[in-house]
Amino acid sequence: MATPHFTHEDKSPDVPLSRLSKPELVALHKALLSKIRELENLVQVVSKGKYTWEATFDAITEPVMIVNKDYIVERANLATAKAGGQEITKVVGKKCFTVFAGRETPCEHCPLQKTLSKGNLAQARLTNKIYSNDFEAHAYPFHNEKGELHSAVMYYRNITEELRLRQEVIQQEKMAAIGMLAGGVAHEINNPLGGVLAFTQLLLRKVQKDPETREDLVEIEKAATRCKKIVQELLDFSRVSKDREKSLVYINELLEKVLPFIQMEIRSLNIDVHFDLVKDLPPVMAVPNRLQQVFLNLLTNACHAMPHGGKLVLSTRHNPSNNEVLVSVADTGGGIPKEMQTRIFEPFFTTKDPGKGTGLGLSISYRIVKENGGRIEVASEIKKGTTFTVRFPVAN
Repeated sequence: MATPHFTHEDKSPDVPLSRLSKPELVALHKALLSKIRELENLVQVVSKGKYTWEATFDAITEPVMIVNKDYIVERANLATAKAGGQEITKVVGKKCFTVFAGRETPCEHCPLQKTLSKGNLAQARLTNKIYSNDFEAHAYPFHNEKGELHSAVMYYRNITEELRLRQEVIQQEKMAAIGMLAGGVAHEINNPLGGVLAFTQLLLRKVQKDPETREDLVEIEKAATRCKKIVQELLDFSRVSKDREKSLVYINELLEKVLPFIQMEIRSLNIDVHFDLVKDLPPVMAVPNRLQQVFLNLLTNACHAMPHGGKLVLSTRHNPSNNEVLVSVADTGGGIPKEMQTRIFEPFFTTKDPGKGTGLGLSISYRIVKENGGRIEVASEIKKGTTFTVRFPVAN
């Protein structure tokens, strides 16, 4: 084996180790140890920097990916894997739209190619089909060590809740404006309508022997009574409950009082009712009779959604994490089309046949729930049914 040779810093010729003196060997040993320590320190710095970068990358709670021009994921954080419902080890090397959105083709309006072509920030709104969430996608240019632009940093911000709250605010403002209008119109109509109904009933007493006239008057009375009911619904819609009217309400007990009102419809439509009421449900602070009106509306609508029979499930539960009481009314009817679900709480919007509903039941329910500090949600699938869930904060 050849003897190792070392070159001195003064550029002297190579000297075999066997010819070095003891002091020179000691000095060389110290120099080697020093270099090794420097390398160890450098490795630690690099390792620490890599760990810090990866930890920072994974600490971001929104999905972040580095994606190349072919939509291949080069790096991804843990939030990306969670959003795509996959393990982090299986994300790299796959197409970003497959991982993130569960698609086979690139997302519509994807900002990636725009950023790679123009070299600046681009953004768009995308939908994650896996969890039905909406995201605001941002694409940032990512240059490699040679300064070439072949990839982009993709950052996705979940805006699902933000959009829901925005829609809720719009709905509340809309309801408030319509409520003021409805209240004014209802008061103006109520008095003359009462007069029409009263005089019609007086005429009915006078024309006992004239069947033809009596028949016409009965139709007028029916129409006026229906109008009177609509006006009363408008007044209910425009009414705002006062805090002094509110009291502790035990939901399970309230539901027991409501059910007798729909027993006839349940029997006539051959509906199978199931109860899943949690015992010891904490009370909520609300106006009892107004809340009773909400559940009567929801239960009646559920029955009407099943004209040929079906299953009605009424359930209550307590969510300790949000300190809420939840009430669900689920039916196995035909369901509500997705495009209509955002409109069902609008006044006078109805999916029922003409003459079978005014479209005020759900809008009144929505307003009552809101003014009592709660919120109402709907989930529906065509041919599978609809579930309305009402949430109220637990009373302090």
